[in-house]
Amino acid sequence: MQELKCEAGNDELLRAMKVIEELSPYWALIGIKVEDVGKDCAIGSVEIGRKHLQVLDTVHGGGVHAALVDAMAWVAVISHYYPRYVIAVTTDLTVKYLKPIAEGGVLKAVARVIHVREPIVLITAELMNRSNDW
Repeated sequence: MQELKCEAGNDELLRAMKVIEELSPYWALIGIKVEDVGKDCAIGSVEIGRKHLQVLDTVHGGGVHAALVDAMAWVAVISHYYPRYVIAVTTDLTVKYLKPIAEGGVLKAVARVIHVREPIVLITAELMNRSNDW
């Protein structure tokens, strides 16, 4: 299995995002972790536990999938402007669910900035499991 990495990784920004992990009660509740960040790119994950499941024993899509995508999209926007800080808010989020993920798995997201026309930034994100299967 190939490790996911952003091109032109930014260790300084990754350290800052690790502080955000600790300071964000919502990220802590969901278990969102930033694994890598580089120019226009962010990779994050959530280790799936019982608290993430809905009644059919698969991950709650709107709660966990969307939260991880939204968080990594924000980190990707921050990476685009870094070291300048900007305030970024989500205006539209669409998630397409292709495969269920069960307890004990890992949900990963790779978010990339694909177009900037201020004040709007368009981001694409892909979700995958521990084996990097889409």
